[in-house]
Amino acid sequence: MSPESEFIQAEIAEVRKIVETECWLEGERRGMPVDPRDKMIQKRVAEIILSGVGAQLRQSMHRHSSTP
Repeated sequence: MSPESEFIQAEIAEVRKIVETECWLEGERRGMPVDPRDKMIQKRVAEIILSGVGAQLRQSMHRHSSTP
């Protein structure tokens, strides 16, 4: 696997954690489980990633991949 592919795989895992957390939080607010495809979840995850968390994820993944 190329270094780029490894980086993308690691980033996907982190985004998956954000989605899971947002589903749980929204489920707590609504009092019932929320599907990851829910428009509110998609909007919130996009906001989180675009707010700078995405850049932090990339930096974090880059640091981990460049560590021997």
